[in-house]
Amino acid sequence: MTILLLETIDQLGMTMLEDAAQVYLSPSADAHAHDLPFGDITAIVTRGLGQIDKELIQKCPNLKVIARCGAGLNNLDVAAAKSNDIPVVFAPGINATAVAEHSLMLMLSAVRNGFLTGTEVKNGNWNCRNEFAGNDLASKNICIVGGGKIGRKTAALCRAFSENIRFCGRDGQGHSGLVANLERYLPESDVVSLHIPLNDVTRSLFDERMMSLMRPGAILINTARGELVDENALLKNLDDGHIAAYAADVVDGDPPEENHPVIAHRNSFITPHVAALTKQTYQEMCAFTAKNVVAILSNRTPEPLSIFGGAA
Repeated sequence: MTILLLETIDQLGMTMLEDAAQVYLSPSADAHAHDLPFGDITAIVTRGLGQIDKELIQKCPNLKVIARCGAGLNNLDVAAAKSNDIPVVFAPGINATAVAEHSLMLMLSAVRNGFLTGTEVKNGNWNCRNEFAGNDLASKNICIVGGGKIGRKTAALCRAFSENIRFCGRDGQGHSGLVANLERYLPESDVVSLHIPLNDVTRSLFDERMMSLMRPGAILINTARGELVDENALLKNLDDGHIAAYAADVVDGDPPEENHPVIAHRNSFITPHVAALTKQTYQEMCAFTAKNVVAILSNRTPEPLSIFGGAA
C-alpha cells in the first residue's frame, strides 16, 4: 500500500500512516506535475493544498480512499470519488473551537480598531490612541451566517458580550431560505460573521446587492472561504465606508496573488488561513484523518463521522 501526501501533516498523523503503509510525499501539491507511482497509490491525503480532481483519481486505479485533514472539501472532486466508489475522509467539527475563537478575535480586533492601532504603534505613532476610537462589542447585533458546529460555537462565545445573536441559516428551505434570512437580518446587524461552506450557490453570495442590505458601518467577518465574498464589491463598500471593516482568515485565491487589494486595504485585517491551526487542533485533525484512512486501508470500519456523505 502506498499513501500519497500532497503536503506534510502533523507528526502524530504521519507516524500513524507510516506504521500502516509506505508514505510518499509529493514534491509539490500539484500531483499532476510530477512522475509519481500512480499505479501503486491506495490513498491520497492533503491538508487543503492541491486539487484531487477526476483526472488524478483516474490515474490511480488502486485508489481506495482520499482524505483531507480538515472540514472543507472544495479542493476534492467529491462527485468523481463517489462515481468511483471511493470514500472521502475528512475531519468535520474538530476545528470548531479554534475557528470560533479566531472569529471572535477578528470581531474584537475590528470593533476596537486593534489592527490599525497595533500597526500605528509599531510605526512609532503612540498618539494614534487619539485617532482610532474603537467601539464595544457588548450589546451589538451579531449575525451568525451558518448554523453548523463552527457557527454555533462562535455564537456561544459571542454571548459573553451580547445577547443579540441572530442565526442566519437555510431553515430547511435550501438556498432560498438562507437568502430570505439574510434579507431579514442584515439591515439590523452590526457584525456579520460567515460560517457556511463554499459551493456553487454560495460562491459570491455576498455580492453588491447583499452588501447593500447591510447596516451602514457594519463589520464583516469571514473565517469560512474567501470565495463567498465578491471582492470587487467588498472593496467598493470598504472605500465608501458602507462596510467599516473586513476581518478575515481567507481571501479569494489561496495563496493570494502578490499585492492583493483586499489585503492591502486600510480597513481590512487578513490572517493567512490559520484559524484552525492551533497546535492542539492541527494535531487532532491530522490524527483523526490518519486513523480513519488506515482503517479503510486495513479493511476495518472507519468512524461514520469521518466519511463525507455517510459510512464507507
